[in-house]
Amino acid sequence: MIRIIFTLVITLILPYTLFSQGSNDRTTGIKVERLLFLIEQMYVEDVNSAELQEDLVLGMYNMLHPSGIYQPDSVFENLNLSAKSTFGLGLKIKFQKGKILVDKVLPNSSAEKAGIKAKDEIICIDKDSLQQVYYYADFDRLTATKKASKSQLTVIREKDTLSFNVRKEAIDGYQMLPIPLGNGQNSISNYQDAIQLFDYIYPDSVSNGTITEHGIRYMLEQLDPHSTYISLEEIHDMNAPLKGSFTGVGIRFQILKDTIMVVQAIPGGPSEKVGLMAGDQIIKIQDELVAGIGMKNKGVRDRLLGDKGTKVNVTIKRGKTNSFLDFEIIRDKIPIYSVDASYMVNSNTGYIKLNNFSSTTMAEIRKASFELKDQGMENLILDLQNNGGGYLRTAVDLSDEFLSGTKKIVSTNGRKFPERIYKTGKKGLLEKGKLVVLVNESSASASEIVSGAIQDWDRGLIVGRRTFGKGLVQKPIELPDGSQVRITTSKYYTPSGRCIQKPYEDGSLAYRKEKYNRYNSGESFSVDSIKFNSNETFQTLIKDRTVYGGGGIIPDYFVPLDTTGTSPYFNKLIRKGIFNQFALSWVNDNRKELEKKYSNFDKFNDKFNTDNVVKKLIEYAEVEGVAFNESQYEKAKSVIHTRIKANIAQDLFDYKRFYQVINKLNNSLEKSLELLKDDKAFSKLALNNQ
Repeated sequence: MIRIIFTLVITLILPYTLFSQGSNDRTTGIKVERLLFLIEQMYVEDVNSAELQEDLVLGMYNMLHPSGIYQPDSVFENLNLSAKSTFGLGLKIKFQKGKILVDKVLPNSSAEKAGIKAKDEIICIDKDSLQQVYYYADFDRLTATKKASKSQLTVIREKDTLSFNVRKEAIDGYQMLPIPLGNGQNSISNYQDAIQLFDYIYPDSVSNGTITEHGIRYMLEQLDPHSTYISLEEIHDMNAPLKGSFTGVGIRFQILKDTIMVVQAIPGGPSEKVGLMAGDQIIKIQDELVAGIGMKNKGVRDRLLGDKGTKVNVTIKRGKTNSFLDFEIIRDKIPIYSVDASYMVNSNTGYIKLNNFSSTTMAEIRKASFELKDQGMENLILDLQNNGGGYLRTAVDLSDEFLSGTKKIVSTNGRKFPERIYKTGKKGLLEKGKLVVLVNESSASASEIVSGAIQDWDRGLIVGRRTFGKGLVQKPIELPDGSQVRITTSKYYTPSGRCIQKPYEDGSLAYRKEKYNRYNSGESFSVDSIKFNSNETFQTLIKDRTVYGGGGIIPDYFVPLDTTGTSPYFNKLIRKGIFNQFALSWVNDNRKELEKKYSNFDKFNDKFNTDNVVKKLIEYAEVEGVAFNESQYEKAKSVIHTRIKANIAQDLFDYKRFYQVINKLNNSLEKSLELLKDDKAFSKLALNNQ
């Protein structure tokens, strides 16, 4: 996703009208007022203030379950609330593994009289299959109607499918909370009243801050799928990949059978400096036993990450000995690389795989480009498959490396933000030679800026499948308590004028499922299944080729999703992490022999035979509960052998070697190599980069 870092200084003098319950409540209330103000002032489209507040209230309500919309009369009396005049089914539900289950049937309710029971799975209400019911408010909106009206419920009870007619009536001792469900009645529709209500219902078990955060997340989700709230706990994990570093001890690890295994001591990091090695087993951290106690990844990160300059002591077991080694590691800045791999795929073609667009990306790209040019690179394949984006500025700078002269790369425009045009401005390292950009349905945002600019200026070929379709720009703003919100302020446009943002009117969940729906619609397998928007046609800027907007970048050459060579047996090996676990364990047990036999990666890549190791993989998988299936193994044999070789290369050398092996299965890369040999494929492009 595009994350644009701006410096925003806004001074707001807000009247204190909220709470008298303490500084935390005051901060939470001020945060909400400021956020509502920012959305009204900055959002890309006009917003309805009343609807914003109602969505906030609904979001707060959605997390307060299983209490439900029905509350005892005492709640209404003590808070002087007016109940809804609508009537529901008289039951409480819960969501469980994609199912809607009856959690409780209220005494003397319509549901009880009709025969509904707890644990019934509701699958249909009045011919509505409940496919669009994602939140408790969705269910209440569907079922709350006027008195004496009826609803037909279809439920699954054990193995039977049953149907019930429920006549809605009042329930003694209970009334319905006045939640804004869109029926035009008087409702609690502002934050102050809502927090007072929920604080009364949950005085101790749920904090006001937690309730408010749920409300904010839901409210932003109703605006668009990319306006987001980031809590204090989430900020570090989300920002570290884009900043290009974090502070810690500098290892890649994996938990194998309840033991923390060092996969790699990051080059130049503090762990490598003190002598930690791949294969080391971490037994203690700060004298706390961490082996054999069910430690999770988060627990390891919490113990190893920390402020620069602080110390952490670890005890490790190395090899097959029973002795332990103690290390004192001084935490330092650890680089996070955005270039996953760079190597020569043939005598004159380089390959660079980029996983995101961070603050260090351009330095990494330039380093890789110089190294590849020294090895004879004339053409480049840039792999942006599964690259979800990053900084807009980095996308602009990368595009500038490929485009000569002064050319528009991308523009942004919003309701409160005038058009801003980003252009090329310097001599790039990669302005000459053939260029192929690989994309797929998970290439988004900054990836689409680069591929859109390359396509619009006829500079290279886009190969693969239609990209995600994210053309909304967010601005990050810090809130009073240190949390952060990213508000959509603009849309971005490619040089030809395309906005490639796909529709999101059906809500965020449907929006995110869209890329998976391409599989079911056939688009993942056939170019003929791509739905071109005839109202969104544009021409490239040099060769006047037709390109399309309104839903991602459509590649110049389509490569279908390859499902051959896989099988249910292979899928089980992947899902249970067998490849990773086995490779780490096997390499650790045989490291000295392997290092002696394969002194470098090229020798390993040429000579390593996977037959014997795959036999051991199969045995290992059976112990882990994945039964061998010969026919399914034969179907996926080539993929299994390639995958385990790639995992071994990663553990024996470094993680970048994984791609050099696994790319034998990369059909888009193979198609690119064919195209680079075909001058006709590039005949319609501006190879001289006019």
